Amino acid sequence: MPKFSILWASLLLFLMGGCTTKHYTVSEPKLITIKSPKLKFSDMGYIRYAQDAVEVELFTAGVAVEKISIDKEVCVSAGCMSEEAFNREYLYVGYPRDTMRRILQGKDIFAGVGKDESRNGLSQQNIKNEGMDILYRHSTKEIYFKDRMNGLMIKIGDVQESDGTE
Repeated sequence: MPKFSILWASLLLFLMGGCTTKHYTVSEPKLITIKSPKLKFSDMGYIRYAQDAVEVELFTAGVAVEKISIDKEVCVSAGCMSEEAFNREYLYVGYPRDTMRRILQGKDIFAGVGKDESRNGLSQQNIKNEGMDILYRHSTKEIYFKDRMNGLMIKIGDVQESDGTE
């Protein structure tokens, strides 16, 4: 009988732990454009994150059409995979594992290689080698990533709110 109780208690803990939702500390509406060979999107979305967990939810005409969640794995509508597999399938195989996570959070990529701090809190990185030609800018208002060689572009900007004085 004790084995049966332990089994039920374990099952209950597993179900409760598996059903918990992530509590993100930041949730912001953004205008998001993603152009890659496998994903093309340009509309409103939400970016949410807490520490290293990131989620972007993409909407078209007010309807959620895709969600990309990055925590221990990257999960998209097609399923979950490692960050390396996500890079291979959606971005470029030569990118560091955490590239998409860092872009969505507006952090330096490639350990800050080619970084140039400039006016008004804008950071810019230029990364060029035989496999990529990247221009990456980020500030508190905008994130812009473009790899000209691999046909990738990610642009994230603030949603302009009207205050009724226009």
